[in-house]
Amino acid sequence: MKHMHFRASCSYAALAAIMELNGVDTEDYKIALEIKLPWLFSKADGAYISGPMLQSAKWFNLWLLPRGYRMVEEMVEREQLCSYLRAHKPVMLGIQTPYGKHAVVFTEFDGKYCFMNPTHENSGERIELSFSEEELLGLVDQETMVGTVIPAKPEPQLLTPYLKTSLFVIRENCAAIEAFAAEKHDPNAYFPMMNRLFRPLLLDGITMLELAGGTDLAQEFTALQQQFMTFMRGTREEALRETLSMNSLNDLTERYAHLIEQQIERLEEET
Repeated sequence: MKHMHFRASCSYAALAAIMELNGVDTEDYKIALEIKLPWLFSKADGAYISGPMLQSAKWFNLWLLPRGYRMVEEMVEREQLCSYLRAHKPVMLGIQTPYGKHAVVFTEFDGKYCFMNPTHENSGERIELSFSEEELLGLVDQETMVGTVIPAKPEPQLLTPYLKTSLFVIRENCAAIEAFAAEKHDPNAYFPMMNRLFRPLLLDGITMLELAGGTDLAQEFTALQQQFMTFMRGTREEALRETLSMNSLNDLTERYAHLIEQQIERLEEET
């Protein structure tokens, strides 16, 4: 069974578990570091995304394709999910938990639907789950994305284009935070923006910097995170810039961007 080694890494640990079933031994952090996950930022549907939230086949295949595998994703209706799972295993999918959506690996049907459950080691949480059909269907959305790993022709992947895009996105993310923080908003308007705007730099970016050994920069971002949380615990009636230092945010973001630039330079030197 594969465990989670960094915050919100359940999908990467699930991928490692699937690969173990395919005879390939790896870990979530090894996959993350090899595809330069700490340095990847993206934007989709108006939301900024980084680190462990980059969890679709597009990102997993950066690691899989060079090894002769590929993830195929298919959106499955709730009414068809159980029959789909019985015909496809092992596969990754997300289920709802009290803590949010969580990636698990379906392994077999033995009268109940059995799953590997990626957890942090020594967390005390169950590493295997089993559900009746009714229980399972109560834990999934009307449509569920299911990921299957299949053999494929080995294909090297160029990471430099993704890193160059990340440079643009991380700076755009910072500018978007600055613009949003400059104005007063309805106090409830901040909650929908926590994941869409603030999470990449003030949560997942910290996790990724720690994973990559950038602990000093991670600690400085953590100080900004604390400023943000102080604001969120307050009335939220003033503009965010009154609490969250924009000068620090810009400075730390540029330092993060410089680390991405260093990764690009290293890859270009290798080629």
